[in-house]
Amino acid sequence: MLIQRVRARVSLPLTCLIHTSARAMSIPHTVPLPGGIPSTHRPHTESTTTILVPNENIAFLNPVQQYNRDLSVAVIRAWNELRKEEVDEKVRRKCEVKKKREQEGKSTVVNSRKNGEEGGEESEAGPSTGPRRITYQKITILEALSATGLRSIRYAKEIPDVRHVLANDISPSACEAMRQNVALNGVGPTEEPPSAGDSKVPQASQEDAEEAVLNGGETDPLGRRPGCHGTVKVNEGDACVLMFQHRDPRHRVHVVDLDPYGTAAPFIDSAIGAVTDGGLLCVTCTDLAVLAGSQYPEKCFANYGGASVRADYSHEAALRLVLSSIAQTAARYGRYITPMLAFSIDFYVRVFVRVGTNATQVKAANSKIGLTYVCNFCQQPAFQPLGRMVETENPPGRVNIAYKHAAAVPLGPDSKCDQCGTTMSVGGPMWLGPIQDRDFAKRVLKGIDGQQEAYGTWPRMHGMLTIASEELDTPFYVTMNQLCGLFHTSSLPARHAIHALYNAGYNVSRSHASQGSIKTDAPYSFVLDIVRQWIKDHPVRMDRISDGSPVKKLMEKPMSHEVDFTPNEKTKSFDRAEKVVFYQNNPLPNWGPGTRAKSIQTPKNDGKKDKTTKRERTDVEPEDSTAKKVKVEDATGEADEEAMLNQ
Repeated sequence: MLIQRVRARVSLPLTCLIHTSARAMSIPHTVPLPGGIPSTHRPHTESTTTILVPNENIAFLNPVQQYNRDLSVAVIRAWNELRKEEVDEKVRRKCEVKKKREQEGKSTVVNSRKNGEEGGEESEAGPSTGPRRITYQKITILEALSATGLRSIRYAKEIPDVRHVLANDISPSACEAMRQNVALNGVGPTEEPPSAGDSKVPQASQEDAEEAVLNGGETDPLGRRPGCHGTVKVNEGDACVLMFQHRDPRHRVHVVDLDPYGTAAPFIDSAIGAVTDGGLLCVTCTDLAVLAGSQYPEKCFANYGGASVRADYSHEAALRLVLSSIAQTAARYGRYITPMLAFSIDFYVRVFVRVGTNATQVKAANSKIGLTYVCNFCQQPAFQPLGRMVETENPPGRVNIAYKHAAAVPLGPDSKCDQCGTTMSVGGPMWLGPIQDRDFAKRVLKGIDGQQEAYGTWPRMHGMLTIASEELDTPFYVTMNQLCGLFHTSSLPARHAIHALYNAGYNVSRSHASQGSIKTDAPYSFVLDIVRQWIKDHPVRMDRISDGSPVKKLMEKPMSHEVDFTPNEKTKSFDRAEKVVFYQNNPLPNWGPGTRAKSIQTPKNDGKKDKTTKRERTDVEPEDSTAKKVKVEDATGEADEEAMLNQ
């Protein structure tokens, strides 16, 4: 057993698992518990937060998800800075308007006053033109599915300007574990410092705190980063009910985080209404077997209102399906979303979107959502938006926007691919607009610069955010190895393809979703012509290709573009002096979503065997192939259904 524990500790580079005696244990950045650490629990440390995890799988914790938690902390911190900058800009504009009106009023008073009237003195004693002290409203974060509370505690200790984090779970055992972990870390409401009770944060103190962070400021004895004084409030109840209680604009929260075991679809409606205007909605879905697979199109439609695609770029299509589902849900409530970052990571997708209320933006939603036709052989995509916007300018310079039906996308004869003649499948509706805000990605990158000690997965965060800051808005990517396999030719080096694309005047970037992938705004026909040109110098044995096969049609189709493999200087942008981890290997053996948490309650059956446990549910969600099969509990109401929710 000791050898197994040592091996487990060595094989977990993302986390710090401590297995020592509770009596001799001294955990940094924690508050001693009155009864000490129970023998039924073990400590688990991330960053400066340590929680007690039950030895039995009562409350779900997946160590592989540390990257998800690290990224979420960095993104919310960057969003908070963006929020404050928007407040500064709004105040600046108001001051300019007020100053202009006062100057106009002052000139009027000066012209009309006689012998130093009282009004003139008042105008001369107007407001100071010096720097105005701005106070920022503290933020509230709602984590609907908290399980152990690790994520919520980290938010309170690592994100500035947090008033409190509302950590919710429906499981009594999970809530009990959360209360214990909150007390252990000293972030409960009773441990709230005096400054944390204020509803506003002075600009000067916040600037000092941020300067301390930039200069590598030290954490306090509880492991709080500079400027972080948030507390955690534990709530036991249904996640949807709790979020619907925050639907009133006066009670909305600034950030809602959804990280369930499986799909987040049941929680989207209530989450959209709980986020304030300009707030952040963070969503995780771990059902990639449904979103990116080809075996469950009916389940994908039931959860996300669209069909998955069978293509090499299915993981990006999964992101766009989730964004489309969120956007359509928001539109039903007169709200809209702006994707900030969207990642396909390991066995799940993680999206960060801002939510707002604007009738014009809601009307534009159908022009950003549409169907995708995908060739079943060469994987050529064709996009069919559900609507379009037409802008017209009036003589005074005013721009009018009209919303029209979209024109149908012309397909080949009998709806066949015009490149290989193969039937095309329909995917979506899905989000066709940008999925990355490149400026925001650069902001997050700047925020984690020099913060390697604060994030255990910093190298991977830096690499993926770097790709996101450069990723093109064009839907989907291509993989040259996969295309060369279709043509039965030797692999074309990606650098050669990049040379050809740059020489033709197109833009190129990587995609975070797949190693060796290329995103470009070139037409798919040009990408296929690159392979055709490669075949001219690296011939294919045609005797091994049967007549009438799609491969032969691809090769026999004449080229419609000129392809030049001459080295291009722009290709050097893909070479970096420093080592950057763009794509990481599997962090652990047998990694995946993990198994559902167990219930600590046992149904009463008077000693008789419960025959209902043998029944197979027909609505069980398909799991990722890497995940272990889970045992479905009896739906009698005794089981804690949401204790198995991810961090």
